[in-house]
Amino acid sequence: MPSLPWPHPAFSHPGFAPFRPFLSRFSLFPDHADWAACAAPCQLDSGIPVRFVAPELISDYYETAITRDGTVATRADNWHDAFNALIWHHFPHSKLAFNALHQREITRSSNPAQRGPVRDAATLLDECGLLITSSDPALLDALAAHDWQALFAAEHWSVRLGACVIGHATLESLLNPFIGLTGKCVPVLVPPEYFNQDSQHQLAALDRTLATAISAGWLQSPRQLPVLPWLGIPGWWPEQDAAFYADTTHFCPQPPRQRHSHTTRAQNALTLVIA
Repeated sequence: MPSLPWPHPAFSHPGFAPFRPFLSRFSLFPDHADWAACAAPCQLDSGIPVRFVAPELISDYYETAITRDGTVATRADNWHDAFNALIWHHFPHSKLAFNALHQREITRSSNPAQRGPVRDAATLLDECGLLITSSDPALLDALAAHDWQALFAAEHWSVRLGACVIGHATLESLLNPFIGLTGKCVPVLVPPEYFNQDSQHQLAALDRTLATAISAGWLQSPRQLPVLPWLGIPGWWPEQDAAFYADTTHFCPQPPRQRHSHTTRAQNALTLVIA
């Protein structure tokens, strides 16, 4: 079986920017031995390192295997699972928090196969999530209000507004993107100096903040996570003209039933804050 293309041309997309240094350590599509040669992204409380193994070596349910043995089922020659491993290496605390959330909910349920809103929210964020950072609360208000013209104004991005992919399925979508892609996102209010930091310091701060929130029970329902048509982020799609942003099938207006809410911590507990 021929190896999947590596590096993929899509790695030049801005969404991959914070992950390129790590991706560059591989000369071919990484296999299990390549992942094993990397330092473990994190350890369980028991000291067992998290590692990426073939699914056939695991007999437990996916989340339970991580909780008990630190083993993450990872299919060979599979972009989705490779990007999952990549996110583990960049958001290790958040991934452990996601796993602990799932395990708690499974333990509480009389029917572990039946998922509730908490696990649904965690899965959506883990698979298709983005973290939207801004030092200007008004821009996060624009996100909540679906004010796409204000949110996607190019002069804000990388200066007082940023986006970081945390969903491995979103990274997979970037390999062959198409108009209409959306994701669930987390608004994060940050200090102005955040945008002067390098990407690794930014990722570390986001990881700590999100993990703390998940562990504290912040994630309750998919409805608390705003929807973002992320191809509208400046530079994330090749043809971002007026007609592109005027397409309301993609850039949907805010539904009348939704109420605009402010994003400061005192007024909206759904916005995370990096002090």
